Amino acid sequence: MEKVNVPPDYMTEHVFCRNRLPPRAYFLPAQHLLLSGRWRFHYASSPLEPDPPPHKENAWGLIDVPGHWQLQGYGHPHYTNFDYPFPAHPPYPPSDNPTGLYETDFSIPAHWTIDGGFTYRLRFEGVDSAYHVWVNGKEVGYGQGSRNASEFDITDVVRAGEKQKNTLRVKVYQWSDGSYIEDQDMWWLSGIFRDVSLLAFPKKGHVEDFFVRTQLDEHYKGATLDISCWLQVSVSATITFQLFDATGHKVLKPHSWDLASGASSHNCEIDVPDPSKWTAEHPTLYRLSITLSAEGHTLQKIMQDVGFRKVELKEGLLQVNGRPIMFRGVNRHDHHPRYGRAVPIDFIKHDLLLMKQHNVNAVRTSHYPNHPALVAFANEIGLWVMDEADLECHGMGVDGSQVMSDHLSWQGAYLDRMHQLVGRDKNNPSVIIWSLGNESMYGQNHMAMYQWSKSFDTTRLVHYEGCRPYVCSDICSSMYNGIDDLVNLANVTQGRDSEKPVLIQEYGHAMGNGPGALKEYQETFYKYRRLQGGFIWEWANHGLLKKRDDGSGKSFYAYGGDFGDEPNDKNFVCDGLCTSDHLPGPGLIELKKVYQPITVTMKEDTVLVRNRFDFVSLAGLQYTWTISHFSPSGEEQELVSGTENLDTFSTEAGTEFSIGSFTSHITNFHRTHQETWLKLSFRSQSKLRWAEYGHEIAWAEFRLDNNEKAFRGLPPPSLPPPRISEIGGVLRITTSNLAMAFDPIQAKILTWSYRGIDLISEDAGPKLTFWRAPTDNDKPRAANVWRGWRVHMMTEEVRSVDHHYFEESGSFEIIVKSWLAPKVLAWGFETTTTYTIPSEGKVSIHVHASPQRNTPSILPRVGLEMMLPEDRTSVQWFGLGPGQTYRDMKEAGKIGIWKRDVDEMMVDYDMPQENGNRTETRWVKVTDERGIGMKATLHRPGDAQAVSTQHSRASSADTQSQLSNKSSLESWDMVHRPKEQASGRPGRPGFDFAVSKYTAEDLDQAQHPYELKGSKGVNFRIDDDHHGLGSASCGPDTLEQHQLRMREFDFTVTLEATGV
Repeated sequence: MEKVNVPPDYMTEHVFCRNRLPPRAYFLPAQHLLLSGRWRFHYASSPLEPDPPPHKENAWGLIDVPGHWQLQGYGHPHYTNFDYPFPAHPPYPPSDNPTGLYETDFSIPAHWTIDGGFTYRLRFEGVDSAYHVWVNGKEVGYGQGSRNASEFDITDVVRAGEKQKNTLRVKVYQWSDGSYIEDQDMWWLSGIFRDVSLLAFPKKGHVEDFFVRTQLDEHYKGATLDISCWLQVSVSATITFQLFDATGHKVLKPHSWDLASGASSHNCEIDVPDPSKWTAEHPTLYRLSITLSAEGHTLQKIMQDVGFRKVELKEGLLQVNGRPIMFRGVNRHDHHPRYGRAVPIDFIKHDLLLMKQHNVNAVRTSHYPNHPALVAFANEIGLWVMDEADLECHGMGVDGSQVMSDHLSWQGAYLDRMHQLVGRDKNNPSVIIWSLGNESMYGQNHMAMYQWSKSFDTTRLVHYEGCRPYVCSDICSSMYNGIDDLVNLANVTQGRDSEKPVLIQEYGHAMGNGPGALKEYQETFYKYRRLQGGFIWEWANHGLLKKRDDGSGKSFYAYGGDFGDEPNDKNFVCDGLCTSDHLPGPGLIELKKVYQPITVTMKEDTVLVRNRFDFVSLAGLQYTWTISHFSPSGEEQELVSGTENLDTFSTEAGTEFSIGSFTSHITNFHRTHQETWLKLSFRSQSKLRWAEYGHEIAWAEFRLDNNEKAFRGLPPPSLPPPRISEIGGVLRITTSNLAMAFDPIQAKILTWSYRGIDLISEDAGPKLTFWRAPTDNDKPRAANVWRGWRVHMMTEEVRSVDHHYFEESGSFEIIVKSWLAPKVLAWGFETTTTYTIPSEGKVSIHVHASPQRNTPSILPRVGLEMMLPEDRTSVQWFGLGPGQTYRDMKEAGKIGIWKRDVDEMMVDYDMPQENGNRTETRWVKVTDERGIGMKATLHRPGDAQAVSTQHSRASSADTQSQLSNKSSLESWDMVHRPKEQASGRPGRPGFDFAVSKYTAEDLDQAQHPYELKGSKGVNFRIDDDHHGLGSASCGPDTLEQHQLRMREFDFTVTLEATGV
């Protein structure tokens, strides 16, 4: 009898598999054949379209497996953060449901022979989103759960023999009821995106599945291997376990047990006296062999990595081997810029190696089981893993009553995803936490997942953020908390949740330029006992390579909307520490410094080192130290240096120890008014599994001289009496070497040349500006304030212009009084700008800006901006570098004299925005290839160098006399001033600058880097102050201490010709 009104499998929440074998631990038997490659492919707009005949040529194309069909010319990628790209009406997928029909042929290899024969299976590692499978025209099963594996027994339908062709057909549906619980923040991409394999298991007997647990005694010394095996045995057999160390040497004698015909399980315990323990810091692995034999022949041999470790909730903390651990983690999606989630294994390993090299010790597989190679490689190189189920229904927030998490009809599907996760990855020591999924609200189905997980696996903790109180989580998990909120969580002392650790599953949203304040988060983690760290969101941008539409053949990294996908969430998919091609971005460079497991402080004259590893000592590391002067002429002079091994110190995990005082090393050197710095670098003494010899793990630097008394140079020679004229309303100042034109109407320098060299572009002299192109982290909050107050529309009304020549000091002065205000609104600044020309090749610009009336509370930046000739392509500066730095993202900046091309100063974010700033700068030069150009400095009232930067009636002889009255020893004050202690303004050292071929308006208007047109010239920005970055794209705003608050501004920028 024909079935009536039975919905298809892909729109029924009760049906998430047919004929699928139970999930099992990941291993491939000796007889396995990879079926991936070029398959035949037919694309249809609906599952209801008739299948084409097998040999109709124009109906079939070719496609790569693994791969996504949207990235191979069929359909298009679609990005949403959490919105469903179809009506939210579970369990029904949309009628517009593109369907891919895959076909390939295979044969059983001739060398696959064994007495008694084999059973055969097909294994699919990942198919999005649901699929039916046929072999030789017979349906063998149905699978669902895109990031979970499925195995189907095909023994009864396969044709054995190398010359026998078998045809495999797979029909994949883009949408299914499963799509409602796969609503993760990523691209919607479809198809067979992980490997497909043919597997053969001996019929006489084989191990179906096994679970290896390592139990440690109360002292965390002695161990027991607790092994459970599930088998199919049709004859009397023997199972043997043997343990080997990493070099292949036997650790224990073989342990064997006889099995009767028909046996289905075997459990045993094997004592292992004091094995080396596995941790992410010292990932000691053993190899366990499981051998099944019968009638004198080996039927099956499985090799499994084993790490001896114990995970427990103890004293309110997550502990491993009896010690609490600190998570320095990241969230990671499977992503490749060309292949989407069909990620090559080498690319996965590249990700994990980068993590280790940047002091990351933990990864959350957000929000699904990543490729199985990830946990295997994490076992090897040492990473803590929070392994997450393929589950999210965030988009159902549009109708809370329909959330699947609390509907019993969906419980089987929820549990299945937990069974799949645990079943595949249960034997990996790196996995210490199971996670029930992400952003799926809370319901009884989560509790069912939690209870099953705790009953099946007592060796790990279970995590879920979405329940309050944390009834189905062993961890108090939260995300995107501000610092104050973290402190409140840490201080909870009542209720059951107070007996659990606090772990931040997502923070530091790394979208675009940012995140800021990572240092403050880490300091908070260290300060409060219950805080055990967290996971940055996220590892890498998800940009996909797409050809430009301009016919150039060039590609760019596309985000939501670039494929005509509607609705979309634009570049919210580009929110990673790494670029879309998974190279380190500024966020990852900053994170490495913040996460470094060694912190260094200086107390009085003593350098103290704290080992922040949880298990290992610092033996095996060495540190190098240097003490250097930085001269006003732009040279670094190394005074003394040394290298010492840390093996000679007591450096156990958690200890703080002194490596001595370095002040004695500089007493024999001539002391000057130069900046003097102590720099320390901690490096490996041997090649590591994840880094080469000499890899830098941590560094620190301390300033040793007195900032206020650092030598700034002598005043320049005075200006010869200039010729002053007014032609066409333009003020012209000339000497034998100087030619300057000043427009009193626009109140700016039009031209300025020295010895025939143009120092600025025509009609583009320095002007006071406040705008920056909003960053992704500005846009939700700060940029709305700025645009609301029209900071991007500031105009200048010139009130008066006066000029004078001072014969006694030999300087020329122009004083401009203005009203600087936005269009439409009534607030603004009363400004006085004083241009002082103390010599032919120099100009000092003193700015005093006083805010008036009702003003915005914060500003983007404040400083002078100008355009330089386009041949000024080289930048050199003394300050923090070499990469970009901001007031709340500068920990990775090292003090030095740096040199870069203008193009290298920019960070090419997938969405153009403010970038390339450098902070704590002493001086900067922007020159052509010959070194000819301009040098800039910035000073504020009270700076020691004011005598040479603001116009002064004192003669140069008087100034020289004042300087000579103090010997170098008398002016030497030994201070210890790590950069970390400098915060806030006024008082924050140096100034900010940026050099770019693009203006803020260019960056603000472009949607992709290739759309940036730029202008003829180089934009040069010198800032008195600059607003921080924060992480408000999804998280807290810029911390108050890093905001540029409205106030009165008073600073002087000195510009001078250099190299002429």
